Amino acid sequence: MNEYRELFQIIEIYSPLIPLLVFFLKKPGKAVWTKLLVIYWLVYISLVYSATHFFSGGGNNHIMYIILFGLTFCFFSLILEQFLPQKFKIINRIIIIIIVLFFFINAIWGEGISIFNSYSSAVANLILVAYCVYYYKLQLEKPQISLVEKIPSFWIVSGIFIYSAGNTFLFSVFSTLARNNPHNITYDLWDINILLTLIMNIIFAKGIQCTSQK
Repeated sequence: MNEYRELFQIIEIYSPLIPLLVFFLKKPGKAVWTKLLVIYWLVYISLVYSATHFFSGGGNNHIMYIILFGLTFCFFSLILEQFLPQKFKIINRIIIIIIVLFFFINAIWGEGISIFNSYSSAVANLILVAYCVYYYKLQLEKPQISLVEKIPSFWIVSGIFIYSAGNTFLFSVFSTLARNNPHNITYDLWDINILLTLIMNIIFAKGIQCTSQK
């Protein structure tokens, strides 16, 4: 069981190295979204490594995950913004400010920092799902839809969509389930997020590869 947990911990921390390696091997263009992804991967690894190695005792890592999921929303929103109409930019920036404030208020006066913040994390993922659905709608309206799988943005958006859609329900119930169930069940539930993160990063790698082939 310890080996199983250790394997999932390695996957959780280092799965962004998959698309990061593809990025440095393929050397895609200098699009804004590629720069945002690289910065996000580095931030992600730093925060998750700190949460699992320096703040893991007594549930102290919750604050690290609150920061991580707040930043994840910001990075993913800015990345999705690159693939959507220009008029979406102002709306997105306003929503980012609102969600960041919600994360802060929920952490200080709402759910607190001693448990996983289900409300803010679930809402943030639900908004990302809505962004992705909007992107898909725009793609369906284009005549070259048959070639969509060759577009880098399709893979990047799909990675975010799978991650966000899969985690929306998990995040919404996680803190309640964690309080009312044994600790090992909480670990098992969190494995869903780890697997979704791995799938997302594999799909990101495909998107980076498509970029280098353009």
